[in-house]
Amino acid sequence: MKPIEIDEDCKFLKDCTDNPTMAMYNLITSKGAVLLWTKGIKPHSNWKITDVKKYFGMNGNADVLHSKLVKLYDILNNKGEQNGQNNKWNSK
Repeated sequence: MKPIEIDEDCKFLKDCTDNPTMAMYNLITSKGAVLLWTKGIKPHSNWKITDVKKYFGMNGNADVLHSKLVKLYDILNNKGEQNGQNNKWNSK
C-alpha cells in the first residue's frame, strides 16, 4: 500500500493531538464534501477545495484527494485490519 503524503505542519495533524474529535469530524465532513465536488456539486457557497488541501496537507485533484481522505479514514478506523485492536479513534 502506497503511503499518503501529508505535510508535517498541517492543521489536521495538530488537531489529531490537541482535539482528536474535531480532527475526525473534519475528516468525515471533508470526505463527503470532496465527493460532492467530484460530482460537480459545490457543498456550500464559501467552500474551496484549496482549504481542504491546506488543512490536510495534501495535494492532487479532487479524485485523488478523495481517495487519500478515504484511505486516511480507513487507516484511522482500522478498516481492513485483521487484528481488530482498538485505537484512540475507535474505542469500544
